[in-house]
Amino acid sequence: MSSHTFIPFRRHLENGGAKGVLRDRVEYVGGANPGDGEYVVYWAQSSRRLRSNIALDYAISRANAEGLPVVVYESLRPDYSSANDRIHSFVLEGVVANHHDALKRGLRYLFYLPRTRDEARGALGRIASRARLVVTDEFPTFSLREQTRSFASTSPCPVFTVDGNGILPMRVFGKEQYGATQLRDRAFRLFADRWDEPPELMPKYGPFESELDVPNYNGANPRANAASCAIDHSVMAVPSIGGRDEALRRLDRFVREKLCGYAGHRSREADHTSELSPYLHFGFLSVHEVARRALFSSAPEEDIDAFLEQLIIRRELSFNLCFYREDHASLDCLPDWAKKTLAEHADDRRQPLYSWDALERAATEDEVWNLAQRGLLRLGTIHNYLRMLWGKKVIEWSRTTDEAHAFMLAMHDKYAIDGRDPNTHAGVLWCFGKHDRPWRERPIFGKVRYLASESTKRKIDLEAYARRIDTLTF
Repeated sequence: MSSHTFIPFRRHLENGGAKGVLRDRVEYVGGANPGDGEYVVYWAQSSRRLRSNIALDYAISRANAEGLPVVVYESLRPDYSSANDRIHSFVLEGVVANHHDALKRGLRYLFYLPRTRDEARGALGRIASRARLVVTDEFPTFSLREQTRSFASTSPCPVFTVDGNGILPMRVFGKEQYGATQLRDRAFRLFADRWDEPPELMPKYGPFESELDVPNYNGANPRANAASCAIDHSVMAVPSIGGRDEALRRLDRFVREKLCGYAGHRSREADHTSELSPYLHFGFLSVHEVARRALFSSAPEEDIDAFLEQLIIRRELSFNLCFYREDHASLDCLPDWAKKTLAEHADDRRQPLYSWDALERAATEDEVWNLAQRGLLRLGTIHNYLRMLWGKKVIEWSRTTDEAHAFMLAMHDKYAIDGRDPNTHAGVLWCFGKHDRPWRERPIFGKVRYLASESTKRKIDLEAYARRIDTLTF
């Protein structure tokens, strides 16, 4: 554990924090010159909430300056990679809360749910055709970056992205940070000048009352509506409920019941983690409000620091990687020592070798690994420590490192409700040596760190985790 502590930042936030939350967060990405638009659009892509949202605050500030209302536009297309009932349902379960929050803040909220790819075409363009400008989220993974650039290239009005992902803007580091120590040292020097919180501005004008040329989904029957879309219905929804209301309940439960003891129990006990990763990934919660709740809790300081190390330092290291390395979905961004040692052991004998089908079905001879995979299939997540072993064994059982890497990403895309995230890419790449150091050389892995199932058995209460998975009801 680092000697850095977050505790002094209680006083910093009590005194109002830094000033200028938008510094290094706003970027113009394209679009035509502004015309006589009727409103400002906030296009919610990765921050699917209407509270503690820096991008929405920027849209409101621009609208207030222009004397215009704000229209919040959110959608869920049926043609994203591995689109399925699991992801669709989890997102749609957040729509009702957003409708309620929009009413409270005087915003027009529109959620469009196209059932087919053809239905999805042109909807945002129709909304933007009447807009003064469009503000959207900057997010460095999945297809969001490309989707934003594509829209901006033909947009009838200016398009701006806002980075609301972390306590620090991704641009503040200027380049890729190669490990947690490097990023942590710089982050703690920056917090006093940069740790500010979303101001939650209120619109001065609106809500916009005129008709808009896109159907509005009201949030009713989210799982039934997911079933009506042209997506993969073989991947069933998980027992966990999506949306901001559930996210806030989980945050409250974690702070009250689990944060105390977090430092000592998070790796061993399957039920002692925050379980907030999916809610942060889909933007139902902001990192700012989670950090504040933890920092001002009554938990021991060592537990607060251990949690904020994961929430802020490790998470922002992942975002830093994906922001500065557009090749983050490949092994090309591994450090040179890892590339070299894995190449030197590329021809080492692998035994056993498992097919993708066998791995996907959790049909190996390693019951610890099977348990991790069953958790992914049924819960949509993998226990933090088991995830590391899960990835290491896939390397051991695959013909090539590229094949192993592709399998891990495919499983997260298809089954993980916190997949497609910078944390996913960084965690998977860690298995190949990213953000790590050389270790003792051994077959297949070379100097990349190795993990064994037997040692994992001694560190995690696997029986409790298995009971949790195998007693699920849907």
